[in-house]
Amino acid sequence: MTSLPTEIVYFAVNRWDSMVQREQHLMMGLSSTYRILFVDPPLSLLSILSGKIQGEKWTLRSNLYWVNDQLVVYTPPAFPPLSQYFEWMNSMHNHLLISLIKKNLEKLSFKNFMLGVGRPFLGCAIKEFGPKLSYYDCSDEYLEFPGLRANKRILRKSEEELLRGVDVVFCSSEGLKETKSRFNRNCFLLPNGVDLSLIDSGSSNILPPADIKKITRPILGYIGTIGEWLDFNALIGLARARTDWSIVMVGPLTEKHFSSFFKDVPNIYWLGGKDYRELYPYLKMFDVCLIPFKVNEFTKNIYPTKLHQYLAAGKQVISSHLPDLESFTPWVEFYSDVKDMEMKIERSLQENSEEKILGRKKIARENTWDRRVVSMIQTFNTFFSKEIPSN
Repeated sequence: MTSLPTEIVYFAVNRWDSMVQREQHLMMGLSSTYRILFVDPPLSLLSILSGKIQGEKWTLRSNLYWVNDQLVVYTPPAFPPLSQYFEWMNSMHNHLLISLIKKNLEKLSFKNFMLGVGRPFLGCAIKEFGPKLSYYDCSDEYLEFPGLRANKRILRKSEEELLRGVDVVFCSSEGLKETKSRFNRNCFLLPNGVDLSLIDSGSSNILPPADIKKITRPILGYIGTIGEWLDFNALIGLARARTDWSIVMVGPLTEKHFSSFFKDVPNIYWLGGKDYRELYPYLKMFDVCLIPFKVNEFTKNIYPTKLHQYLAAGKQVISSHLPDLESFTPWVEFYSDVKDMEMKIERSLQENSEEKILGRKKIARENTWDRRVVSMIQTFNTFFSKEIPSN
């Protein structure tokens, strides 16, 4: 009888020490059951030498370090640039990365492993390793990613190869599940969740951070990456319509024109990126939480991680129309334009109650990362019981 896997090798789309997101939560949870090798995506040599990547942690050499007794992170050395633009370069990168990982598997004595892939450019990885089980964790529609720095033909070809090659596909939204099911019949919905320790560890008498303390309330808050998918025009329109409200944005900035957008809007505040464990004091200061995304082919497939963070803090959520959030009505209210957003925020501010706060927190408790991890493990075990057919 074949023994069940005891290890996972996971090729990540984001680096471990970047902003804490889906991959870190899932891998930390899975590390209670499996030994895990988390593989950072290689940095481009050009990015490091040009100074776009700063700090001592960004080096040209590889690195292997332990997060806990069960989880080890491998950071590859810097690779030559442009792998996402040329097929031959992407192939060379993948084979080099796979060769490095095989050496680390020997060093770590990983012999009985499953293979997880988050990066859609690694379509060739499955057949190179021959794992007990392989899966693709698909958290975004990468082909529609705003400002995509890649050749779409190469990306599409590689992702389709990956989808057809893995045993199981986990999708963060119903839209992704529907799309990816065309290539793999074993697609499962695995939405984003929430780490309740972020909220539970926050004391009821915690002091507000200095950079938000003097901002006029009510505060309409946003936590997350500030990128091209945000509807900046809607935020500007709201801020100008209600100069007595403050809009506070907390998170790393990827939209290079952000400052020019808001230079004449004094009641919009960007407080910068914060450590994951620092977020709760900001959430506590928000009176209403926003998910002000543009509605397009990218965002239609999004299940925002911030949703359950907001609800876990007991906050009303006002969002643009995102399909995967519709089932959370009335805990999430949707706006169609700036005037509608203003009206629903006004109503939320006036009609908030302890009963509604407890209802939001209850929804968050039903959508934790711990529950998502249990769901993954159940899917793995079902596969090994042969109830899930090989793709």
